[in-house]
Amino acid sequence: GTRVLRVPHASERWAQRLGALAPASQRQRVVDGLTWRLDRLWAIPDDAAAWRSEAVEAAVKAHRETPFDAILATGSPWTSFLVGHDVAQRTGLPYVLDYRDPWRPTNTVAWDTESRLQRWFSPRLERKAAAKAAAIVTTTQSLTRSLQKDNGRDDIQCITNGFVPSDFDGLPPPPGDGLVRVSYTGVWRPGYGPDLLYQAVQRLKERGAPGIERLRIDTAGFPPGPAQTFGVQDIVHEHGRVPHATALRLMTESDMVFLPVSNGFFAMASLPGKLFEYVGSGRPILAATLPGSEVARVIEDCGGGRQILPDDVEAAAGVLADLCAGRGLTGFSAQRPERVSAYTRAATARQMAAILDKAVGG
Repeated sequence: GTRVLRVPHASERWAQRLGALAPASQRQRVVDGLTWRLDRLWAIPDDAAAWRSEAVEAAVKAHRETPFDAILATGSPWTSFLVGHDVAQRTGLPYVLDYRDPWRPTNTVAWDTESRLQRWFSPRLERKAAAKAAAIVTTTQSLTRSLQKDNGRDDIQCITNGFVPSDFDGLPPPPGDGLVRVSYTGVWRPGYGPDLLYQAVQRLKERGAPGIERLRIDTAGFPPGPAQTFGVQDIVHEHGRVPHATALRLMTESDMVFLPVSNGFFAMASLPGKLFEYVGSGRPILAATLPGSEVARVIEDCGGGRQILPDDVEAAAGVLADLCAGRGLTGFSAQRPERVSAYTRAATARQMAAILDKAVGG
């Protein structure tokens, strides 16, 4: 069975004690304000630092009550790696580190930066956590190579994200109502988002492209507004943040799904989780990515997609124009079902299970 322990930050406990001194009508506001301020007093390696001691004690206590065989720490937050290290020291158990992203920021995009203190402490803390780990797992080949170089280990393994086939059971295909449907589900932040798709629609509108009235773009995952800014609100329907099931339905009802990549380091090194759900949906994927990138590698492996450069508005507009004019999708590879199955959650879970078995001597 599975046992879930919810462990608060030590800062929350301290804030509760101090907040008890405030008038009842203001107590919760005082507690909330103190909690985030205390978290930021020592955000090394991150804002979860105040969780470390509490989580270690909870894990050690859980092991005494119901012994377990290994520790799996996934980051971020990177404090979880330190928790895994500390629990291993206390219990003698092997621990495995699971990198979903690079620990050390690349400082190439606005949302991937660090403070001066983090810049000094983080490399040392990362090496400490990695040195005695029984195994280290990443989600991309690029991150694997980077960590091998930074930590002096050649045994780091890559297990990508994946998708759950049953999530798509019963979801409708494109409705066949004469519209050409394209979807994007994901965030929009500086350096990452569907900018290229919006620019392509804008260009087709300016040209009065044949069949443009048939085009419908559905987006979800960010607050509505950009369509108005780009002047494409008659074509782009922004659904905002939606439940996961709704996002999956938008995918399966589409004639094509759109995948951008981040700027900077992540243009080559990232593998957005939505890529695997796009693969699982079976819909053709238009990927704005660089040749040789992690995204390009997966699309070439699975098939079912076409790659264009991240700044090639004309290429994106051409794909949309072909759809609107009834010429269909050109330049898209055929999907390879025998390779798609390698990216199911069942397949990736088996890989992780094998690593954990080896860590405990199995």
